[in-house]
Amino acid sequence: MQRGKYCRDCLPVREPYSCFKAVRREKSVLGAWIKGIIWYKKALKREPFITGKVISVAKQAGVDMVGTNCRIKSMNSYFKKFYRKYSQTGRACEIKDILRYTYTVSPELLSEKVIKMIEIYRNSSYNTVEIKNYWLDSQNPYNGINTILRSPQGQAFELQYHTPESFAVKSGKIHELYKKQRLMRDVSSREYIELGDQMFELSDSMEIPKGIEKVNDHG
Repeated sequence: MQRGKYCRDCLPVREPYSCFKAVRREKSVLGAWIKGIIWYKKALKREPFITGKVISVAKQAGVDMVGTNCRIKSMNSYFKKFYRKYSQTGRACEIKDILRYTYTVSPELLSEKVIKMIEIYRNSSYNTVEIKNYWLDSQNPYNGINTILRSPQGQAFELQYHTPESFAVKSGKIHELYKKQRLMRDVSSREYIELGDQMFELSDSMEIPKGIEKVNDHG
């Protein structure tokens, strides 16, 4: 081997930063995963306090809670989502639904209760930082209002608002159809399109909550 021509990893010395960049990238990726583990553990530690608050607000507002047994995203699901979202440069992306909760309200009162509960949370320094009103999204068969809140300690968590009907359909038939559709790579196939049509038919058959347009997207 000629002195000065190659480094031990067979990279030309005239590119002396190649090895450094590769090592730096590996460290960045490792750092992102470590941060992801820390986020998950912090969420688990804060979960009892967040859950207590969510239950308290439900009682204060007079709404029902459902799906509490699924309030913590499994570590397996968490890291699958983390892997999909984090930057290949190693920049970590916060997963905001490690903790997730669902309220159900009648179609007549849903909009009114959502606005009221957002205010209740705000008065306790639980700020609603994102709102997505899927009832107003004609391109998506999912119907519901998904929000992201931050606790006074900075913990992000997801809170969904549903009618009993939209929750039942979302958790049942639409979920089954979606699981089949997402496995298909050919989005132009007849079967893919038919599954989408079935989801939209279910969505269109639901009762639209009164005054739903008052709940605006945010964040």
